[in-house]
Amino acid sequence: MELLRNLTRRGALASKVAFLGFAALPKTAMAHGGAPTVETSAVLPARWTTATADELAAFVGDRFRVRTKDHGTIVLKLVALETLDSGPARPAGLPRREGVTALFESPDMGPLIADTSGVYRVSHSRIGSADLFLSAIPRRDGGTYIELVLN
Repeated sequence: MELLRNLTRRGALASKVAFLGFAALPKTAMAHGGAPTVETSAVLPARWTTATADELAAFVGDRFRVRTKDHGTIVLKLVALETLDSGPARPAGLPRREGVTALFESPDMGPLIADTSGVYRVSHSRIGSADLFLSAIPRRDGGTYIELVLN
């Protein structure tokens, strides 16, 4: 009872935050003392809806799977990222702090180039999956990139 009388509002809030943080941990992390596992590696700050170019930079060179209705699954390699700075004109309600352009290439991207653009299911083992708009854009030196713009 003495503990309850001495508990301040700040202390009560801090204990609630600590409890909620503990409750949000994946069960595998708690069972293994917090050691990273395959299941917990999927919990990263990079998310399709909010990731910046800096957060996605760790994935340059990684393979991404693109699922299409007509062509099955195509594997693309992330080759470049660019920040789209819209400055003060950027709408305040967007969840992303900055726009990002991601460029992909692959020897198997012919069907995506033929489609020119469309919404496809894009997935990565550590970022997750999302339905995203991809388009084929010409390269300066010839050839084509597959472009993903995240706004």
